[in-house]
Amino acid sequence: MYVQVPSEVLPSVILERATHLLVEMCGISSSSGDIPGLRRLAGRVASELSHRGLTAQVVEEPDEDGTPQPVLLARGPAATEHPLVLVGHLDTVLDAAPPRLEAATLWATGALDMKGGIAAFVGALDLLAARGERPPDDILLVAVPDEEVSGTISERAVRRWGETARALLVLEPGEARGAAETLVAGRRGLFEWRLEATGRASHSGLAYWQGRSALAGAADWAARAQRLSEPGRGVTVNVARMVAGDTDFVDTLPHHHALLGSSRRRNVVSERAVAEGEARFLSPSDGERVLASLERLTAAVAGEWELSMSLTRGTNVPPVDPRGPGANLARRASDLAAARGWTLEIEEDRGGISFPNYVADPSRVPIVDGLGPVGDGMHTRDEHLDLSSFGRRIVLLADLLATL
Repeated sequence: MYVQVPSEVLPSVILERATHLLVEMCGISSSSGDIPGLRRLAGRVASELSHRGLTAQVVEEPDEDGTPQPVLLARGPAATEHPLVLVGHLDTVLDAAPPRLEAATLWATGALDMKGGIAAFVGALDLLAARGERPPDDILLVAVPDEEVSGTISERAVRRWGETARALLVLEPGEARGAAETLVAGRRGLFEWRLEATGRASHSGLAYWQGRSALAGAADWAARAQRLSEPGRGVTVNVARMVAGDTDFVDTLPHHHALLGSSRRRNVVSERAVAEGEARFLSPSDGERVLASLERLTAAVAGEWELSMSLTRGTNVPPVDPRGPGANLARRASDLAAARGWTLEIEEDRGGISFPNYVADPSRVPIVDGLGPVGDGMHTRDEHLDLSSFGRRIVLLADLLATL
């Protein structure tokens, strides 16, 4: 119908059924926070999975405000202590617009991110059944309602189920690379940091040399911190913002922002500066290395500028090491695609935070991300899905599940 996968590999009736389901799913508006819409979508998918032999239920989980939101769980008969976990999300950034099919393309809100991955999984179950095979008995699908807003339900669910999973398969989309497609083996982790600098205020006209500029020292630190960034697979340091001036201005900025653009207090050598940012890295050892470098830099700059400086590490998100336990699983998926006549490249360095980063210790769990179909325009009104890729991903998921 829409796909280049031969009909003897993917029967047209299975592709048509999966495509019809995907179009129906995209017609259900399920933007983040639209709880009735999220419930409708979760119930619709649960019904499809129940008809395919999984025990599917929609449970309610409280968000950060205590409001119940739907989480879809679909289990095989042996999904107990160490399940094979597939994870996806029900929510979209935008509310739904009417889906539109044009040849080999589906234009629809959430088609790519990531209703296509969930529908491909349903299609894979049908394909396995048509081949006289069945998915692993310990399979567990978890679909959450708040991934697009980095919600607490998503993080909590992945931590809970990913902690004991024998493997974690993520149905987020891959990417198109010319004639090839990708899946994701590595995702950068990050830690946030906060630098505080205290100097000595003085009148910049009458006592300039008596002052110790916190702003100048923090700016020097920021420039040198950015230069710790390494190209390729190396670490990156980003200075996201800085505020400096007299202590009253910095510490009560909402009440004194009107000073910006005026001439008031420009004759004061700044005594207080605060900078905030993040560092990103592909392995835990790289994270510790860049933190140690930033701490040494803090001590050095404080001495050079005669300031008091402190560096505090904040939120820490672990990386998914592409050379970790998921590497063999990613290569297996790539080999399965090659055996079907198409190229599936392995991304070792995806920068954005995603489901795998929520696992408490990703180094203990084989993880493969980006198993969903490719397209473009996610989070926009031009979002669209390549239906040829949709067919390939149905076959890939069926082949991969058959090996697990």
